[in-house]
Amino acid sequence: MGVGLGVALATCAALPQLTEDDRLLQDELRRAGAEAVAAVWDDPAVDWSGFDRVVVRSCWDYHLRLPEFLSWVDSIEEHGVALWNPGRLLRANAHKSYLRELAALGFALVPTAWLSRGSPVALADLLDERGWSDVVVKPAVSASAFRTWRVSRGEAESAETRRAFAELIAAGDLLVQRFAPEIVRPGEWSFVFLGERYSHAVLKRPAAGDFRVQHEFGGRIADEAPSAALRAQAQRIADWIPRPWLYARIDVVEIAGTLHVMEVELIEPALFLDCDPAAPRRFADAVLRARPLAITP
Repeated sequence: MGVGLGVALATCAALPQLTEDDRLLQDELRRAGAEAVAAVWDDPAVDWSGFDRVVVRSCWDYHLRLPEFLSWVDSIEEHGVALWNPGRLLRANAHKSYLRELAALGFALVPTAWLSRGSPVALADLLDERGWSDVVVKPAVSASAFRTWRVSRGEAESAETRRAFAELIAAGDLLVQRFAPEIVRPGEWSFVFLGERYSHAVLKRPAAGDFRVQHEFGGRIADEAPSAALRAQAQRIADWIPRPWLYARIDVVEIAGTLHVMEVELIEPALFLDCDPAAPRRFADAVLRARPLAITP
C-alpha cells in the first residue's frame, strides 16, 4: 500500500533519530513499503518538497520558537506537501485558548483563570478572588510541563513566587488553574486517536510529591483500562476536532465521573504506541490512508 511513498517524520534537533515510540511507527511504515525517514524540522538541508507526506512528531522545541515553527508549517503547505496534522489545526492548537472554545461548548475544564501577557494581576489576589488555595500556573504556549508549576496560597506572596510569576506573565499569556487532586489519584488519562478513530488509552500518575505526569519528571503509567463510559466521553471531545486529522491525544482527569479536559494535543504528542501492540500498525495504516488533497491551510 505504501510502496514508494515518501514520508517525513518531523522531529527536533535534540532527537534526530526520533523517539523510541516514533521509531515503532517508522518501522511499520517501512514494512508497508513506504520510505519513512526522520527529518529535523528546522534543518535547512531538508528538501521537504521531496516528500509525499510530512507527519509532525517529536518537534518538542516548537513552543520555544513558535513563530519560526509556524513559518515552517506555512512553508510545507506552500510546497504543496500534505502535512499531518493540517496546518490550520497546528496553528489553532499552539495556544491553549482553544480550551475556552471547548468550555463554551459545555465540555468540563478544571476551573481556570485566563491572564493576558502583561496583566498587572497579583497571583495572591487572584487566588483570594477565586477562593483557591492551591493552583497550577502554566504558559498558554507550552509543552512537556515547560515553566509549569504548582503554588499554594501561602507561597503566592513570597518574593520568589512574585518574581517568577512576573517573569512568566511578562513573557506571554498564562493559565492559572485550580489544582485538581485527581491528577495524583486516580491520575490523568491520555486517550489516543489515530486516523480519527479511538486507538488506546493510558492512565498516568505523577511521582510521589510531584504533580507532573510526564515521564521526564518521574511520571508512570498505571496498569488500568478506561471504562466504556469514559471512552464515550473522550469520543465526544474527539468529535469536536475539525476534520480531517491524523492523530490526537486527549488528556483528561476524571472528577466525579466526568472527564475534565486538560489538553487536546494535536501538534507533537507522545502517543504511547508501545502500550498497545497493534497501535504502531494502526498509526502507519492511518498515515498511508491519509488523503493529500484534503489538506488545506
